[in-house]
Amino acid sequence: MIGGNKMADVSEICSAIKRGEDVTEAIAKIEPMLKRFCKRRETVHPFVSGSDLLCEEDALYEISLSVKTFWNTVYDRLQMQDRYEALLRFVNAREQYIGAPQTESIRILRECGWTAADVMAAYIHSRVRTGWMLLSPDVAEEAAKEDWDTALQLLEGKDFDILFPFYHKGHQIIRQFEWINFLYCFVGYEDETFLRKSHKSKRLLKYCNQILEKLSNTPAKVDDFSKISNCPDFSVFQNILLQQKHLMHSAAGQKLRKGNDQNSYYVMSFHLVDEQQGCGAALCFERLDKSPDYGDTSANAKGVYFYRFEHLYLSDYVPKSRRLEAEDMPEEFVRRAYRSFSMLAGLGG
Repeated sequence: MIGGNKMADVSEICSAIKRGEDVTEAIAKIEPMLKRFCKRRETVHPFVSGSDLLCEEDALYEISLSVKTFWNTVYDRLQMQDRYEALLRFVNAREQYIGAPQTESIRILRECGWTAADVMAAYIHSRVRTGWMLLSPDVAEEAAKEDWDTALQLLEGKDFDILFPFYHKGHQIIRQFEWINFLYCFVGYEDETFLRKSHKSKRLLKYCNQILEKLSNTPAKVDDFSKISNCPDFSVFQNILLQQKHLMHSAAGQKLRKGNDQNSYYVMSFHLVDEQQGCGAALCFERLDKSPDYGDTSANAKGVYFYRFEHLYLSDYVPKSRRLEAEDMPEEFVRRAYRSFSMLAGLGG
């Protein structure tokens, strides 16, 4: 039990939830404050695109009547773009403050009115906009499989003006490219009819050919690789402070890949990949500006994640469905990753 005779604040309650403690009494004490907070929120524009703010209060959805009521009723009051921003804020707040899986948070929002099409659009939005809030590819895959008709419409370049009316028509093709890459290289859509069409758009035709080439380069199956013994301690990369200029310089020198090249402002992961074996490793960290020209800032690392792939699909959010332990990866690749990320973090190597 937390709080005692003192009113516990939201941060303390979130920390207690993470620890698995009973917060019933503490929530009861601050419920009037949460009710006032939600009432004020209804009178402002709380989900402005580009805002860096997450609300810890959103993490209390399952235990606060006021927070639950707000989210259960807000959907119909939101414009299209605001729905995507709201979705991103909700899942990121719950993940950051109480460790809730994004798939679990999406299921809550689906019960509050968000559709599978909203989830797919929010995923595309998170990949293309200049922002730092991430959505797991696992979430988008689940939505695509639930509403396959919309997924295929987006593949064909349809519905973008409906789902993204706030963007110029000439910019929608960038969002279509993101969805093409996602469906074929992450979800594993096998029908190549769309890719082989004689598209009128030269940009689209060129991109489809690039995806076809990517699909033709399938990694060799290496199920019998030598697993590592005496695995390096990758826990040293959790919460270590990364210096922006050194990180960017080292990543460029090693020719590592960004998790999302479409994000024009932030970088949040660097990946070492072996496309011959289908092996990947990512060092993920809090957002840093792509350009360190105006100063040398720092950010905490979130850790190193290993994954396997059939067709490379880079993301700042390494989805849980693809993650593997270092011990389950080829030994040579694991040791390369440790050396590479040690250099990135300024630990030598």
